[in-house]
Amino acid sequence: MTPNWTEQREALREWLLSHPRILIGCDFDGTLAPLMPHADEARLPRVTGEAMQRLIALPGVALAVISGRAIADLRQRVALDGAWYAGNHGLEMAAADGSTVVAPGAEDARAALRHALGRLAPLPREMPGVWIEDKGLTASVHYRQASEDCRAQLEACVREAVKGLEALKVRPAKCIWEILPAGEWDKGTALRWFMNRWGVPSNATAFMGDDVTDLNAFRELPDGWTILVGNDVDVKARMRLRHPGDTAMLLEWMAKVRA
Repeated sequence: MTPNWTEQREALREWLLSHPRILIGCDFDGTLAPLMPHADEARLPRVTGEAMQRLIALPGVALAVISGRAIADLRQRVALDGAWYAGNHGLEMAAADGSTVVAPGAEDARAALRHALGRLAPLPREMPGVWIEDKGLTASVHYRQASEDCRAQLEACVREAVKGLEALKVRPAKCIWEILPAGEWDKGTALRWFMNRWGVPSNATAFMGDDVTDLNAFRELPDGWTILVGNDVDVKARMRLRHPGDTAMLLEWMAKVRA
């Protein structure tokens, strides 16, 4: 069983104090911010934002937020100067110095994505509780508020919408079907880009996330800190947090120790 973070406190303390430079990566929904019935309702708790700001201000600490949200949406919700951001599952990234990059091939899939979204347009009328989020480079089909009875049919509809569109792929997440460019870029690739830019190895990096899409970031940290939030994903991680409230507590503790 994955240990609770308090069981790893001393090992984590040693990690925080032994590296001159560290990178702490976080997912947003379900990790920093509590999951809400509708994604538009998600907000970064004040106490979490304050802990993140204290970490950012410390020498040798970089903090990156890597999310499935569009980067503009993510930056607006986090709103912390000095943070690093990656949106659309890492397809678009911004370093703290303002430099940005879009994953190779992501723009090329826009026409196919528009075509798939056109096929899916009737879904919200036909399946109450389903809504579609167009994030520019990707799209999310949300069904958290939909009936359990329609979910198998919804999956079939989403997969049919991308049929024949080789530029796209479909991937499940928590009460979401993600439609993305077919390339290999993901949250792990984005985390690796941030690690390279900050100049830290995997053993000086931590990442916390709650969803199956965050496992790609865990992949990049064979000797780093992989931190799973919640109990919804059955995966091996170095330690576990119960909920986003624990995330805030951990970030505050990390800032105090590092200071």
